[in-house]
Amino acid sequence: MTAHDNKDCLYEAGKTTLIAGSLGLVVSAMQNTVQKHKEGAKGVFTRTGGTIGIFAAMGGIFAITECTAKDIRGQDDALNAGIAGCAAGLAAGVKTGSIAKMCAACAGVGATMFAYEYSGELKGSLAGKSLEERKEVRDSFFKGYKKAEEQA
Repeated sequence: MTAHDNKDCLYEAGKTTLIAGSLGLVVSAMQNTVQKHKEGAKGVFTRTGGTIGIFAAMGGIFAITECTAKDIRGQDDALNAGIAGCAAGLAAGVKTGSIAKMCAACAGVGATMFAYEYSGELKGSLAGKSLEERKEVRDSFFKGYKKAEEQA
């Protein structure tokens, strides 16, 4: 791991924290709109502002954990997203104060992020592959089906 990698990790974590915090602000504004109170627009920060913090924390924790897992494991694959999702889920569960909910959030967010990354980030696992590589993958996937066709 070099100093350049560390700066990239910190930059990515900061960027993700800001993006997730912005999304948290939008969600907090929606929560504030639905609730009945006399605080007006400042209720976004005073009544439902914890949402902003949770979203920002989850985003930052996810980004820094994914980068750290990649550096420690030496591989850039879907498992890193699963590990980072678990860490972000634990952070979300801390708000509830229940260890069971922390573990459930870890498993849920971790599995979801692993599945998302493993699927090719919704682009599919064949995204970016040549026609020959796609054919190879398809043939290996359907090899049991082709054997049954040849036997018939």
